Amino acid sequence: MRPMYIPGSALIFSVPACFLLCGCTAGQKTADFAPKLDGAYTAEAELEYGGGQTAAMSVTRYGKAQWEAAFTAPASLEGVVLQFDGNAVTASYKGLQFSVPKSALPAKNMLVLATDALDLAAETVPLPCTEQSDGTWRYAGESEAGGCTVTFSADGEPRSVEMPAQPFTLRFSSYTVIAPEVTGTAETSASAEAASAPETTVTA
Repeated sequence: MRPMYIPGSALIFSVPACFLLCGCTAGQKTADFAPKLDGAYTAEAELEYGGGQTAAMSVTRYGKAQWEAAFTAPASLEGVVLQFDGNAVTASYKGLQFSVPKSALPAKNMLVLATDALDLAAETVPLPCTEQSDGTWRYAGESEAGGCTVTFSADGEPRSVEMPAQPFTLRFSSYTVIAPEVTGTAETSASAEAASAPETTVTA
């Protein structure tokens, strides 16, 4: 498994992405489960983190370690787009690239953890999961960053990623598969936009 790199933060450190299956609650059904993780998809999501902070966004996975988060709320982040490419994270606003603003750093760090957890789960499919009373399936793991739980709907769509020790919860309210040609177009467009946009530094 590839290591999980977390950019500098007062609360978060670089941690190896080693997730171990946690014990299951007695009486719950445990089975190998194949969620819809290995591919390109987009979803509406809400991130809850820190001391009750929240952010709404569209999250898109183009491939392994290739993600994008387009914020729609709060007002301080609306319109900001974060692009995750391997260990690099870049930000843009209305086509202009800039360094990630301080107001977005906590959300960015939580999203790095969440997207790494989803990528790692995609590499481990099928996952040993436990079926919950509401019909969802839960995968529980452990890392040096804390315990991590990924929950899926009965048909395999991601529903949430939680890491209480940080703390954060990323909840998905929709899931749409992106066709390969759409993925390629999005990546090409993003690259072209980045190449043509002037470098601008924004200080929060």
